[in-house]
Amino acid sequence: MVGLPKTQRQHGFTLIELIVVIVLLGIISVGTTGFIVSSVKGFSDQSRRQGIAAAGRIAMDRLVREVRNALPNSVRTTSDASGTCLEYIPIQEATQYIDAPIGFTADSLSVIPFSDTPRFTANQSRVAVYPISTAAVYREGALGAISSTVSSTPASLVASNAVTLTLNSAHQFERASPRQRLFFVDQPVSVCLVGDRLYRYSNYTRRASQPTPSSLPSTEPDRGLLAYPVSAATPFRVIDATLQRNALVLLEFSVTNQGESLLIQQEVQIRNAP
Repeated sequence: MVGLPKTQRQHGFTLIELIVVIVLLGIISVGTTGFIVSSVKGFSDQSRRQGIAAAGRIAMDRLVREVRNALPNSVRTTSDASGTCLEYIPIQEATQYIDAPIGFTADSLSVIPFSDTPRFTANQSRVAVYPISTAAVYREGALGAISSTVSSTPASLVASNAVTLTLNSAHQFERASPRQRLFFVDQPVSVCLVGDRLYRYSNYTRRASQPTPSSLPSTEPDRGLLAYPVSAATPFRVIDATLQRNALVLLEFSVTNQGESLLIQQEVQIRNAP
């Protein structure tokens, strides 16, 4: 047999060379896979933490805005086996009165008009004069800091001269405001921590005794979920006003997801001058 010329001979890989290549490729693949897995896990963890922060911050921001706009001396807290609650009465608009039924009963007030249409609801909103105490704010009846519902429409209070604000029933305010302040207010609102859920309750009437979750609305839209899952030993705390500062509401709760928790704390100053 005639052999092939040297220039035409074919060369292959030995078994040892193939094994070395396979081992090297395996090492590279394991390292690359580990890097990809750790990168994906890091992105997933970061996304989860951002979700925790967003859920807690959205709930806290809404709560802070509403508490900051609460009627003076309307913020109070309570707790029982069903949960812990913070209650307050939102202010819709404010102006000054010229004449109001103080010391006598009447169904109308003379007030300074608005330049733009005010944001209140006829036959639902009420007016408050000198809410000097929590007891006066939540007292129902014809004598108290908060009147019966307003029958005047928002448009009727836009004028260039004094206007008459009418009520659906006669009322007598307990005391005159030193600055003749008048607040339009909505129905009370409660924010309660029930188990590991933070709920917001609305569309219920004022009560002398603060309601607890078991006696508040139990269905949407009167009960809305703000955050979940949430935990806190003392989520709400009210510190009374002093001569040096306004009243304070301390808010504190943790939002948890897959074993990780984010503690959110906020201190809110509420208006002090009724």
